[in-house]
Amino acid sequence: MTEPRLTVAEARKRYLIYVGVRFAGLAVMATGLWLSQTMGQVPGLIVVLIGGLSLFVRPRHLGLTRK
Repeated sequence: MTEPRLTVAEARKRYLIYVGVRFAGLAVMATGLWLSQTMGQVPGLIVVLIGGLSLFVRPRHLGLTRK
């Protein structure tokens, strides 16, 4: 069985959620780089790794695809 296609509004909403998660991850990584310069390497590295994990997030993980 095939499911009906997404409406344009629904597809746009799902895409913006995905892009928002990606940009938030990049912002966390940038914050980690700043922390590594100001507070030391260990706290900054932990925050960079947390931000880096967001790069592995796929639309399917967020429930943004139908299949």
